[in-house]
Amino acid sequence: MKLPKKYFPSYSEIPNNPNIIIEHVLRYGDIDDIKELIKEYGLEKCREIWERTLIPDARIYKLNFFLAKFIFKISENDKEIEEFIKIQSEKNARIRRILNE
Repeated sequence: MKLPKKYFPSYSEIPNNPNIIIEHVLRYGDIDDIKELIKEYGLEKCREIWERTLIPDARIYKLNFFLAKFIFKISENDKEIEEFIKIQSEKNARIRRILNE
């Protein structure tokens, strides 16, 4: 998978770590790159990284909503998607609190 450097603004080179690649392509990539990403790493792996790293970031709520609805097909119902994002965010916050204690 050929990725543009612009997806990794804080790195001097494109990283080799699949988790970082998935996170950054989901965050900065276009639809075609996201489709390629899913083809290469699988929907479940991409969803796992999305839930763990992107959903907790409230600044990108609209992106998370888009990914939930159109990429990961969480639901067609907007209220269900909002509830899913809220629950995942809270779950991740609890995990972070436990790990920091």
